[in-house]
Amino acid sequence: MEIAGAVASMVQCLFGECSSTVSIPEQCSYLRRPKDAVQILREKTELLTAREADVRTKLDEEKMFRGMDPTAEVNLWLNNVQKVKVTLASFEGEIQAKKKCLCGFPNYYSRLKLGNYVSRKIHEVDNLLEQSKFPGSSLVSLLPEKGKALPSSALVGETATIVLQRTWEYLMDINTQIIGIYGMGGVGKTSIVKEINNMLLKEDTHFDNVIWVTASKDSNMGKLQKDIAKEIGLCFDDEDGEMRRARKLFEALRRRRKFLLIIDDLWEAFSLENIGIPISTTVRAGKLLITTRSLRVCRKMEAEREIELHVLSQQEAWDLFKQKAGEEVLSSPRVQDIAKKVAKECGGLPLALITIGRAMRNETKIKYWQTALSELRNSTASIEGMTNQVFAQLRFSYDRLKDDVTRSCFLYCALYPEDHLIEAEELIKYWVWEGLLGRSGSQIDKMKLGEMILNELISTCMLESVYQHGSTDKYLKMHDLIRDMVIALTRDNSSFMVKSGLVLRVLPVENEWHPDLERVSLMRNDISSLCCEPKCPKLGTLLLQYNSIDKGILPTFFRHLQKLEVLDLSYTGIDNLPESLSHLESLHALLLRSCWNLWCVPTLAKLKKLRVLDLTYTPIQHMPEGMDMLQNLRT
Repeated sequence: MEIAGAVASMVQCLFGECSSTVSIPEQCSYLRRPKDAVQILREKTELLTAREADVRTKLDEEKMFRGMDPTAEVNLWLNNVQKVKVTLASFEGEIQAKKKCLCGFPNYYSRLKLGNYVSRKIHEVDNLLEQSKFPGSSLVSLLPEKGKALPSSALVGETATIVLQRTWEYLMDINTQIIGIYGMGGVGKTSIVKEINNMLLKEDTHFDNVIWVTASKDSNMGKLQKDIAKEIGLCFDDEDGEMRRARKLFEALRRRRKFLLIIDDLWEAFSLENIGIPISTTVRAGKLLITTRSLRVCRKMEAEREIELHVLSQQEAWDLFKQKAGEEVLSSPRVQDIAKKVAKECGGLPLALITIGRAMRNETKIKYWQTALSELRNSTASIEGMTNQVFAQLRFSYDRLKDDVTRSCFLYCALYPEDHLIEAEELIKYWVWEGLLGRSGSQIDKMKLGEMILNELISTCMLESVYQHGSTDKYLKMHDLIRDMVIALTRDNSSFMVKSGLVLRVLPVENEWHPDLERVSLMRNDISSLCCEPKCPKLGTLLLQYNSIDKGILPTFFRHLQKLEVLDLSYTGIDNLPESLSHLESLHALLLRSCWNLWCVPTLAKLKKLRVLDLTYTPIQHMPEGMDMLQNLRT
């Protein structure tokens, strides 16, 4: 033992590698039994991993049932655990490479160095195990997020103010659990409930949580369940059915006790029990506030209070119209007289008053006002679909856009799913790639032009600018009525096929691919294969991103799409692309971002007009064949 100690001391003096925290006897034990020390470290690491799993389970429960987030101390501990685990995983690899240090002919210096490292890591793991004994109250922050403030604008008209006051009174009434606000689209229901949402966040007495969910015309039970779950931080497993999701939602909401669930723009009634919303006349805790365009939906949802939001009175409508059209309309009695008739044709609908008022802003020429009045009076029957009168007014606002370029760019927005937040930069790039902003000029100039067009569309209320908390990017949203109008408009001339965000599992059948189609959007579905051969010689844009497509693409799928300029297959599970893609000689943009199974791309030699090739986050290791022929490719 004395000889071993002397040798160890000499090694320490000679090499200076040993930590002062490791005693000489410990170092000697590593010289004799290095595998034992490594095994101890492994066992302690397994215990630490189990302890981490327990902490995360408790945190998930607190998030799910009480909406609480982990404390900074807990987050720090979890981060430190991850760092240690990563380090030790790397260390396991080194152990395999240094087996001679553990057995066979020994290298005493390597053993000593290894033992010193193992000792330090055991101390680190021990410290983390000791720190993991968090009292229950110290796991999460004491003040959970009550809700999210929403961007809102001033309410218009006395009617809206009265509905706001009545809704507030019903929310404060302990005997009222379900409230329904109904009225035609664009009348201002969402503005009222946004104001209520923000008012409740500022006061401390009535609700512990305010949960906002936007439904849509295409909502189903599963989608609504997932939307509610997302807002309260609840995660479903892929195999969860509706009943299991309902049970999880019910338990998570029930434990929150005093909550208000706001479901905006509900088109179809659902059973509260089947969704998993714990609202009962015998349990005075949660409340539900819905907005809908149908009194029938209110009644099927068993609303105890039904509030109708009427259109504006004639005077309120004129006051709003003057505000949007500008005081110049008052400069001439003749213009003012026709302007009042135009405002009256809007039927007191705030959305129509705002869009048409802005379209005619500061217009002083009487002939334009006469034309506007004539178009409004005669165009109602020209557009089929929901709320024909509103569509006609929105169609008029579309027709009043300053030029065909702006109108074409506006129509493009309808390719996104309903209620989708559109990233402004991405949208402008699509315009550029399809050539909507011209075929010549620099990329910078085209992006500036696109920004100007966006501002025009926002200023005329054809698009809504949306602020995303914590993001510096600009986002836009198309009102669902306006989107419906655009789809109806483009359906008449068969130029668009829009089936985005509909949870489709199969591709539209071949006879739906009309020869006059110019743009097709099937983004954000669950289409598993592209198994037809569409004959669309005019098709310029094909958007297929966020689909599985894991069963492949028919080899001849692209054969008859000679004019295709924009092809987006990003975020799909494709593992190869057919040779027919190599013949898309008009292609300007090929987007394959995050195609996680894609290992290769066929030759691109013929795609001489290609300007954008996005292979980001794909497993492709070699550039596609024919890249040297792509003289127009831009970085």
